[in-house]
Amino acid sequence: MNNKIRATTLAAMIATSFPVTSAVIATNADGWEISFGGTVNLFYTTYDSETRVNGVVTGTADEVHLQEGLLPAFATFKAKSPTVNGLTGTAQISFAPDSSNSKLRRQDKGGTAIDMREVFFNVEGSFGTFSVGRTLGIFSRQAILKDQTLFGVGAGGNGDGAGTTLGRIAHGYVYPAFDTRFSYKTPDMNGFQLEVGAYDPLEGDEGPIGGSINNWDTSIPRIEAEATYGTSLSGGSLNLWLGGLWQESDTVGLANGNGIVDLTHWGIDVGAQAIFGGFELVGHYSTGENLGQLFKIAAPVYGTNDTEEDHWYAQVGYTFMGKTKVAASYGESQQKDNGIDSTNELWTIGVYHDVTSWLKLVAEYNDVDSSSDNTGGVTFINNVGNLESVPNTASESQTFSIGAFIFW
Repeated sequence: MNNKIRATTLAAMIATSFPVTSAVIATNADGWEISFGGTVNLFYTTYDSETRVNGVVTGTADEVHLQEGLLPAFATFKAKSPTVNGLTGTAQISFAPDSSNSKLRRQDKGGTAIDMREVFFNVEGSFGTFSVGRTLGIFSRQAILKDQTLFGVGAGGNGDGAGTTLGRIAHGYVYPAFDTRFSYKTPDMNGFQLEVGAYDPLEGDEGPIGGSINNWDTSIPRIEAEATYGTSLSGGSLNLWLGGLWQESDTVGLANGNGIVDLTHWGIDVGAQAIFGGFELVGHYSTGENLGQLFKIAAPVYGTNDTEEDHWYAQVGYTFMGKTKVAASYGESQQKDNGIDSTNELWTIGVYHDVTSWLKLVAEYNDVDSSSDNTGGVTFINNVGNLESVPNTASESQTFSIGAFIFW
């Protein structure tokens, strides 16, 4: 084996097909290259919050945490084949350890388990790219890749449970998640590309409805697709995307106790990013049914009617001297579930400074408001057998975080 070191920038740190460009590479006689790259981050976060039930304050918090942000630590191993008969193969395995502690389970914190986020391979040629295995989902991925909180904390700054924060997930878009699929992406056609994937359908515990997967029946794969267009402009660039999701499922034993329910899960995702000079503008909107606010697949909790979801965010930023980005954004995720209207809102202001190609410093302020209103008079049976209305709940929190990333 002949070893060599390449020390360049590790770009776009999101747990999906990381462009690992900073790595130690081993090359064998057959022309295969093996590389290793990764990142570690940690934030000092102050967290203040208040919760209310039917307008009455039921809890407050004033806390400090040392925790990782939206991104966990990553270790990424990648193999690349020589090009043979016009075909190039790549394989990638990425796992995500946790740099923060949990106060809920003491030493047995969630982050001690190995989180295998990516296990996949690609075959590329003039025809495009076939991809097989598990990596970040297609639907809503551009929203998270363009989000400023990707390198920050965003929502979920309470570090009692360790693990990653939410960023803007459930506060402007649904989580793309790391799912198993077969996908095909076209070649770049003057800036236009289309990718379509057939996914292992999500069931049971994999969505917020919970419960046994034996209560779900999915007879066909989930389909996710995305069309993107990118072009260079005078002094900048423009990127557009349009995505979609569709899945059919039958569920048994929903919270309302009504037998089998046939569900259609669908979503549409559109957005744009414009960069000119040092300025950056990002806008995203998605809508659908039975998606949930956090996960891509969910079922109605309070009835058999389909839930309706809307997500959007707008972001503006400016980068000074190519090293320091100042950005602000606002977003919402709304859900209507059989008379229960829920809304999550997030304001974010952040400064993201590249000290070197391998060290990034971050300062970020986040303001979160969440509410759930019983607009339909929904009732439930309490633990003593009495009928009660679902309460109106609200919470608000503010976090200030400073932290750092290292990339290799």
